[in-house]
Amino acid sequence: MKITDQARDLLDQLLEDEEAACLKIFFAGFGCGEPDIGMTLGEPEAEDELHHINSVPVAIDKRIVHLTKNLTIEGKQTMEGPKFQLLGLPEKDC
Repeated sequence: MKITDQARDLLDQLLEDEEAACLKIFFAGFGCGEPDIGMTLGEPEAEDELHHINSVPVAIDKRIVHLTKNLTIEGKQTMEGPKFQLLGLPEKDC
């Protein structure tokens, strides 16, 4: 997994503002027969693998670690606030 520098800067600010321990990457159910991946801020759980990616603390659900290998998290500041995008997810046939 990669986190762009712009996403890192936005995540650092969010982690500080929300007093969260890390970015959490979690299993968000199935869509079109494939696992979906979600992102939130929070505390790591027992079933998470802990990583530091571009200096961002990241907790990844062990069930989906293999799906995050080629992911890139991009971020940008918008009028509504920071927006993030996961790139590199497998395409789904729906």
